[in-house]
Amino acid sequence: MESAIKRSFYYLGIVAALYIFFYYIFPLIFKILGVALKVILYVSIWAGIAFVVVLLIAHIVKVLRNRY
Repeated sequence: MESAIKRSFYYLGIVAALYIFFYYIFPLIFKILGVALKVILYVSIWAGIAFVVVLLIAHIVKVLRNRY
């Protein structure tokens, strides 16, 4: 009888841990991951824009040096 009570508390603990994980921790992980990906995307977009601007300026300088 005592082992059945222990087993039921064991299963209840597993269910409670899964509930806490999926209700609190899992969404928090996705929020943190979403913020991290947003920051990475934002930085990469601005780095790409800066790279294109530098290439454009380099091309303009090259063309102007060849003409004059």
